[in-house]
Formats: sequence, C-alpha cells, structure tokens
Amino acid sequence: MKWLPCFRVGYAALLAALNLAGLVPPIASVSAEAAITLKVVAFHGLPGLHHSALSRFLAAHMADAGLADWRFEPADGDNASPNRVEWTFRLNPYAGGEVRNFVRAPEAEQAFAAYRPVTIEVRLYLNDKYQTLIERQAMVRGRPNDPELAAAVASATKSLLGPSGAYRTIDRR
Repeated sequence: MKWLPCFRVGYAALLAALNLAGLVPPIASVSAEAAITLKVVAFHGLPGLHHSALSRFLAAHMADAGLADWRFEPADGDNASPNRVEWTFRLNPYAGGEVRNFVRAPEAEQAFAAYRPVTIEVRLYLNDKYQTLIERQAMVRGRPNDPELAAAVASATKSLLGPSGAYRTIDRR
C-alpha cells in the first residue's frame, strides 16, 4: 500500500495538467461563482402583513429554498433595483359555499384568521430587463409566521430560480 500516496499525487497532477490544457472541465461547480443578489419587492400585499414586513418575510423564506447562487435582500422603500424579484399577491374569491349574510365579520376574521386562496405572481428582472414570470396558487392565512405562505414562497422561488426552474429554461443566446 506504499504506492497509494504516489498514485494520489500522480492522479491529482494529471487532472491539474489536463484541466490547464482544457481537456478536462474544472471540478468546481457553477455555484462557486459569485452569488447574484436580488432585491425582493412586494406589490399588492396581504392583509395582516405590513408591506415592509412582507418584503422581509419573502426575502427570508426565499433563502430557505437553498439556492446557493442567489442571495435575497428586502428592497429599501420603492427603489427599483436592476436585479430584483417582484412579488404580487391577489386574493381570489372565496367559493366555500357558505351562506351570505350582511353582518360584519369579526375583526379577527377580516384580518385573515381563516385560510384564503391567493394567486402569487413572481417576476424576475436582471440588469433592469424582464426575464420570466411564474404564477402559483396557494391557501394562506397571511400572518407574520404563516407556514403555508413560507412554503409557497420557497416553492415559487425554486420554480423560478432552481436548477430546473423557469429562469434556467430561458434561451439566453
């Protein structure tokens, strides 16, 4: 087994030489490149989440998607960054089949106490140029610690920026 260390050194030297000659691709992955930082902008927020809190919530849970080559920061005010992700939330009509009444619902119920269907649209802009859009339906409560909303954000982020996401399928020749 004395020859094993020599083999390792020789094999490593051979790979390095072939890599320099361009015959073998480098072993480092694409994610070793500098991560792109995207500002997270929220339009048409959700009841129960203030606009600035929604941007922070989105940025935190986009990071939960585990995409190494992207970083996410909440947008500062209304400044449009050239590299950004714009989230739009629209409340869908509730078709739960309940009886209509004209009595005002309790304040807690109005503030999203029950699950509500929403349409989520996520647009990606790089260098101020629109790249792609994904749309997702979800049932959320819209609270600051809503696990369903967090899961929908992570899922939408993977669908937009993940290895098989919408951005990766664009022909950028």
